[in-house]
Amino acid sequence: MLSSGTRIGPFHVDSWIKEGSCGQSYKGEGSAGEEKGKVSYLKLFQRDLSEKEGFSDYFSQECRAIEQIEGRGIWPMLSYGKMKWKHWIAYDWFEGATEQIPTEEEKNREINLKSLKDWMEFFPGRIGPDQLKDIMIDLHCGLNLAHDSGVIHGNLKPDNILISQKNDGTFEAWATEFALSKMVSFRPLNEDPSDGTVFLSQSMQFQESLKESQAYRPVAAGAGDLAEEQWDINALGGLVRYVTQKSQNAQGDWVHWQKWSEKALGYTFATIPQSLEAVPGVTDLAAYGIRSENSQQGSGLSDDEIRRKREIEWERDQKIATANFRRNITGLIGCLCLFTFLFSKIYLFFNPSPWMEYSVEGAADKYQLGFGVWSGKAWGILPASYDKDGDGGQDVAGEWERVDGMFRLKFRKFKKANEEESGKKLWQFIGKGSTTEDDYYIWSDYLSYNRMENCLELIKRVDEREVFLPGQRGCDSPHLFPEVRIHRSGGLIKKARLLFKQTQADGPSWSVFIGLGFLLASVMYHRIILRVSEPVVSTVND
Repeated sequence: MLSSGTRIGPFHVDSWIKEGSCGQSYKGEGSAGEEKGKVSYLKLFQRDLSEKEGFSDYFSQECRAIEQIEGRGIWPMLSYGKMKWKHWIAYDWFEGATEQIPTEEEKNREINLKSLKDWMEFFPGRIGPDQLKDIMIDLHCGLNLAHDSGVIHGNLKPDNILISQKNDGTFEAWATEFALSKMVSFRPLNEDPSDGTVFLSQSMQFQESLKESQAYRPVAAGAGDLAEEQWDINALGGLVRYVTQKSQNAQGDWVHWQKWSEKALGYTFATIPQSLEAVPGVTDLAAYGIRSENSQQGSGLSDDEIRRKREIEWERDQKIATANFRRNITGLIGCLCLFTFLFSKIYLFFNPSPWMEYSVEGAADKYQLGFGVWSGKAWGILPASYDKDGDGGQDVAGEWERVDGMFRLKFRKFKKANEEESGKKLWQFIGKGSTTEDDYYIWSDYLSYNRMENCLELIKRVDEREVFLPGQRGCDSPHLFPEVRIHRSGGLIKKARLLFKQTQADGPSWSVFIGLGFLLASVMYHRIILRVSEPVVSTVND
């Protein structure tokens, strides 16, 4: 027994609850991560079992399977883990109902009702045939989900059935601690069967719990045997017998339930759907999301043939699930590729190709515009007029923005200061706030985008001193002239167009081909689903 405050994974033990045939139970509170502050029901496996060779891997494997089952009638696993020898499973805390019962001292005693065992011990009259029907439907739904996933409970008994009474008097039920009996039956590969397979505690709680578990299993089932589907059906029959024997209702009210219990205990039902279909008051299994198997029984199939048919259907469902996933993924990727293609076409209708180089023939000037809708990064070539030590030509980075339907590319270049004139060393310009606008050459190039010719046209260049416009003198190549000079040239300098064409042609739009390929694959997977989804009509004979 662990003391209060002991750490189990992300939980701290709050109090001891009991010791059962499948381990010790504690009330815990989360102390870290997502579980912080959350009250949980903790199941801790015995140390002798946890330290067996290979148990850790087996424990993780089984917990991953149990973690997948969730739905009506199942009290799901919250989390699991291991810390040193402690292998634990956490469940959400079930609060139950609080009731007052009289005592000999004429004072009411407060009790907490959680399980079917609690209700039948203190308030057996509240569970009649109708309430039992609600409980059994929930349990059948949960067991059907679990069995379809290959998980057998193996330890159904009144203490493992959580029930809650609703405001309208009906009951809701959940089976808890799925497959724990299988874990405690773990046997290493190299262990001699004669050495014993099950941990046995000397505590009275353990012995009583083990005795109760055995009472709800088939007579031939041993303590260390692996649970089978029939065990759970047999346990359901035992639960009904338990309720009818403890009930305060007239025995005549239970005739149909007693007959059903005898059938369940007599191995009449091979599967959970068959068992549920025979439950008194149940007519249509489809209302609970379960398919009827009467047609299979009516066809004269044996239990083995029915089981084989179910395996085939399960394999088919797995294939359908896999094909569904692949169809959805390929369809999604295909749609994303086509959306990318469409978006790129719309974008390129209004903008030049991002990060593609645009240059003018006979000059070193070049431009690149980064991706953006209203603004973005830009790249250009430093003009010679802004380079004191050379003829320009160096790369210069800037930004672009849309202004009056044009692209305004704003650049700046640091002026190499004369130390004698400025009175500052070069290193003194380094650092935030160490420079001002006067320490830079700042200019803006205004470009328009010609969609038809896929080129950029330089409209003007503006700096702090004047405006430059494209012009041409005689047969010379077009280049920039100060606007004032063009006006004063007397017609010698004529306005011209300065076009920057894309240096590299756009390649094929692979996104549209990739998108169509994935959509074609999605259609093929859909056809596979339609073909595999056809019902199995042939008789199974092995």
